[in-house]
Amino acid sequence: MLIRDRLDVEFEDEDFADLYPRDGRPGLSPGQLALVSVLQFAENLSDRAAAHAVRTRIDWKYALGMELDDPGFDHSVL
Repeated sequence: MLIRDRLDVEFEDEDFADLYPRDGRPGLSPGQLALVSVLQFAENLSDRAAAHAVRTRIDWKYALGMELDDPGFDHSVL
């Protein structure tokens, strides 16, 4: 994935801070979710297929800066 190699982190969580409440349970990284949406669009995937790609594809995990054993998230987040 050239995205991470050339641009490092494309979407910073701080860019989305105004969209999230300050209290309550912490949500998923908005920067990662934004990049998943871009990858999902680029590959024309459904929400389920994109969430599956996050769980199983090494190239997506690398682009998202995730550990290989990261369980990903449920498709309903998208």
